[in-house]
Amino acid sequence: MRRRTRTNLFLLVMVALLGLAVFAELRREHALQRDPLTTMDPDAIRSLAITCPSCTSRRFEKVDGHWMMREPQAQAADDKAVARLASILRAPVRYRRPASELDASKLGLDPPMATLEVDGTMLKFGTTDAIRNDRYVKVGDTIALVPERFSALLFATPESELANQ
Repeated sequence: MRRRTRTNLFLLVMVALLGLAVFAELRREHALQRDPLTTMDPDAIRSLAITCPSCTSRRFEKVDGHWMMREPQAQAADDKAVARLASILRAPVRYRRPASELDASKLGLDPPMATLEVDGTMLKFGTTDAIRNDRYVKVGDTIALVPERFSALLFATPESELANQ
């Protein structure tokens, strides 16, 4: 076998192995994807309300494809800021259990630290897990652990969600 043929054959085998490695990695990542917190589509929601004892309650409504803040003041909201709030609906769940198996008061869910009501669906946010620093969220009759990064959006000021004038 000539040297050039051997080199081309070697390169072809390497490309095939790399392609196989990429395929295997994509399958592994797909298997590791976590279930979302809810099955709701964040782009399809029409109303969103946040209440908490330590922050200002806010309520938003989608009008003609754009978000409007209705409380604490009525004016145009930043569509991207409200979309970030709506993305909580698709937060990856690390752990999910029936609410009957856990003590909601010990998890800060009775009363909740914050609530997010989206089109009639209530999400109640409790304390964080001491080990992974994930937040407890009660949706319906289940309690889930989601990454803490979503909670900061709940406690933001109303001014951070207003459209720039």
